Amino acid sequence: MPEKNSKYQDINSLLNDILKPDKPGLKELFDKKISELKITSTSVLEILNIQHRTLKGILDGTQKVVDVTNLIKIANFLQLPKEDVIKMYIDSLEKNYTENIVPPEKIKFIQENFDLAALKKAGFIDSLTDFEKIDSKITSFLGLKSIYEYKRPNIKPAFSAGLVKPKNELTRSLWIQSAITYFEDIDNPYEYNRKALIEYFPNIRWHSTNVEFGLLTIIKDLFKLGVTIIYQSPLPSLHLRGATFAVNDKPCIVLTNYVGFYGTLWFALIHELFHVLFDWEEIRINMYHLSDDEDNELVVQEKENEANQFAREYLFPQEKMNQIKHNLNNPYFVSEFAKNNHVHPSIIYVFNAFDSSKTNRMPWARARKNEPAEMSKCISHLENPWSNSMPINEIVKNKKIEIYN
Repeated sequence: MPEKNSKYQDINSLLNDILKPDKPGLKELFDKKISELKITSTSVLEILNIQHRTLKGILDGTQKVVDVTNLIKIANFLQLPKEDVIKMYIDSLEKNYTENIVPPEKIKFIQENFDLAALKKAGFIDSLTDFEKIDSKITSFLGLKSIYEYKRPNIKPAFSAGLVKPKNELTRSLWIQSAITYFEDIDNPYEYNRKALIEYFPNIRWHSTNVEFGLLTIIKDLFKLGVTIIYQSPLPSLHLRGATFAVNDKPCIVLTNYVGFYGTLWFALIHELFHVLFDWEEIRINMYHLSDDEDNELVVQEKENEANQFAREYLFPQEKMNQIKHNLNNPYFVSEFAKNNHVHPSIIYVFNAFDSSKTNRMPWARARKNEPAEMSKCISHLENPWSNSMPINEIVKNKKIEIYN
């Protein structure tokens, strides 16, 4: 019988502990003490000789690093054992920060799938160790419910044997996945019309003369032909000039510009359109093609050389360059010659620099000097810079109104 009574006493004690109100925390006790003493918050700071921000952080449990002498001062003020005050502070600290601790397995997943140093250099993240913020940034950017949804592309590029592991694989994978997410969100409703693209092609070059809006016009027009084009900023150490993807069985082109010239941007556009016109079936099977300056596979190089030659001859043929190369120090002559050939003069300077790069670096300085001032405006209509990036689904909503409609 005594054992039975003891059992019920234990049950009652347990229920009482569960049902009784929560014990007051450090802040509640502190506020009550101020009220009892009828003094102001300013007076308390002077009495304790503690800064307002420090005191607030201790009472709220948000001050991660604390001077123990400040806890002793608060204990004396509250007339409580210092052990009790320290325990209340630790309890409030744990309550605030326990849920923010990133599990080791998540940290490992992030480190194995993302080149954090490259992303920090690009300004995409601002810390290499704040994994909670890194997790939030990546999942928000790609529209993932969990970081574990992220998967690196496991398909080999078109024309490539896929036997050599690419350099900067983690950065390359994020760049590719970002582009694919962008294209899937845009979801071009128009069917790809190769015949219409061929007919439209002669109209492309002269749009280069309109630096601010020419490329934007091309992108809008080609969208209605079933070809989606986006601009994606380069990432550190990733020497990609562009890419062509097959998304929903339609050609999707990514322009980038790690070289940083207006002419190389247009060169990349024509280069990728060549792949759309003449290599589309191969790309459809393999899902994407990268125009990578560091790919040494012979088959890839052959295909790239074909596309390069096409882009060069289309924008400004070698024959034309031979006619003008002795007058490149005459800006007026170059400008008039470019106008007559329906191309922006900066493209002439860039092509000449490429031709001379093995023997002379000076033409690159001249090309840089003759870059159009509106270059940044051209990119600004299209770019979602890594250093100040919006989530892809948000920027696509805006671009669908402005461009992709």
